[in-house]
Amino acid sequence: MLKRTSRISLFLFALILVVGIVMFTGCNRSGGTSSGSTGVSVRGANIKVASWWSTYNVDTYEARDEGEARTLDWRKKVLADQGFSYQSVEISDWDNYLPIVASNIMSGSKEFQIYELGSNMAITLYKQGLLYPVSDSKAVNFKNRDAVAGVVPVYNGLVENFMTFNGKQYGWMYGYPNDGWGQSMLYFSIKHITDAGLSPDYLYDLQKNNNWTWDTFLDLCRKLTRDTNNDGITDIYALPCDDAREFIMGLVFGNGADFVNIDAQGRASNATNSPAFLEALAFYNQLINEGLVQTIPEYDWGWNWSAFVDGRVAMTFDPEWRKGEMNTNFDAGYVLPPRGPRSTQLRLGAGGSVLAIPNYFSPAEVDVILKAAELWETPVDTDWLSGHFWASRNLRDVTETVVMSRDARYLTLKNQELIPGYPFDDFIGGFRDGLGRTSPSTHVETWAPRLNAAIEDFNR
Repeated sequence: MLKRTSRISLFLFALILVVGIVMFTGCNRSGGTSSGSTGVSVRGANIKVASWWSTYNVDTYEARDEGEARTLDWRKKVLADQGFSYQSVEISDWDNYLPIVASNIMSGSKEFQIYELGSNMAITLYKQGLLYPVSDSKAVNFKNRDAVAGVVPVYNGLVENFMTFNGKQYGWMYGYPNDGWGQSMLYFSIKHITDAGLSPDYLYDLQKNNNWTWDTFLDLCRKLTRDTNNDGITDIYALPCDDAREFIMGLVFGNGADFVNIDAQGRASNATNSPAFLEALAFYNQLINEGLVQTIPEYDWGWNWSAFVDGRVAMTFDPEWRKGEMNTNFDAGYVLPPRGPRSTQLRLGAGGSVLAIPNYFSPAEVDVILKAAELWETPVDTDWLSGHFWASRNLRDVTETVVMSRDARYLTLKNQELIPGYPFDDFIGGFRDGLGRTSPSTHVETWAPRLNAAIEDFNR
């Protein structure tokens, strides 16, 4: 079965947007330095950032490139000009983070003002009545979708949508949808592609022309799976069977399916019994049963990436953050997962972090929190793609794949991540452990009671 583990890499720390924990020392709404048309003063605010992965202090942070250096200089100037402080502190690892956050909020502690949360964490805290309806504040414009360098950041519309309940918004995030580097990508080795007699641009061209389908993917897998020394034993496989979560999500979303459906009223329903979903599981089995996938008896997180880097497999499904480990190791690229027969275009699951404020702060305090965070997150330029080049070996990875992965036309929310207690890892792990022998319909039927129980709790 799949082990519970953090999916966040060190390489995310410069790219997932920072969250804040704010301690007020004389914040007020009159006098001092004001910012923007709201007249909200942040002078005297001492801002600390709560995170499970990041530490950032302008006095100690070392920029890795020119873009980060400009951002660091901007932040130092903002803090000096506006008279407040801001830093990020890692207070826990992922597995222990939610209990600490919940305990802090329920105790009424004002040490922490803004929390970065996984989407399911945010939903859990909202349902417990612990989050402030930030849309009540007029200090910032959550509907701004165009960043202006040195003036205002862009606010993530995807997060706004799924954190809005009964007309009020309880969480937000900066940047474009899917900018947390957590979505499933298909990585491929340029060497294995060319060894199979194909152009290094082969996958990019398929993606660009909307010909990147399960049929072309299957054909490619057959070409990449090779017995290099003619001894009757496969030496190079197209794919590893793990990470089955990323692998199967890529197929499910790519076929127009979802794990959970959520209607306009916010009620969830089980979507694993849809024909498109069952077809995705069957395709996973087919790839294994054709001998195109290298298998191991038990799940081992990270094994698939090692097999890819070592050249034992030609491709692998993994989150986008893996590209941060790729550029110094070998020449590889990445594209969106292929689309299945029930989808007319490429499609991948989007998720990411949420920022939220506890419910016991006053409206004036919330105004200061939001304005301070917006000042911190204001970009020095709008060339958001520049932050991806350092982790990519090929220009088309960024100018085509990354651009598409932030385009709402190709995105669907990972609804299962909104359901507290949804047994995603166990559900996928149970199917993966059959190594091609598990019937999709039987597996879905067997797991329906547990899936439905989590969904019913969500709907209460």
